[in-house]
Amino acid sequence: MGPFRFTNKERINHPQDFRRVMKLGKRLQSKNFILFIQENEAGFHRLGMVVKKEIGPATYRNRMRRYFREFFRLHKHQVRGSLDMVILAKKGCALSRYREAEEELKGILII
Repeated sequence: MGPFRFTNKERINHPQDFRRVMKLGKRLQSKNFILFIQENEAGFHRLGMVVKKEIGPATYRNRMRRYFREFFRLHKHQVRGSLDMVILAKKGCALSRYREAEEELKGILII
């Protein structure tokens, strides 16, 4: 399908992986997100997403997850190294468009 896919191997699924990245990784903050980053040995980037129920209704939480996946899919090639990334949406996160989320995530992740 090409280099812009978001495959299963690029997902962080196990709770111990989330805990490890969130405890030991570098923490970067923006207005609506907290990004945890830690180097991995896999040779490719992996993404985990945390969107708690306090963020809003299910439709809004799912939209946030779609925004995160789309951002990762399109911009993973611009980040050097191989990293485990966990994106956490802060309480009070109020984004209505993908472009808003993209600009904010670009500001904290892409150097």
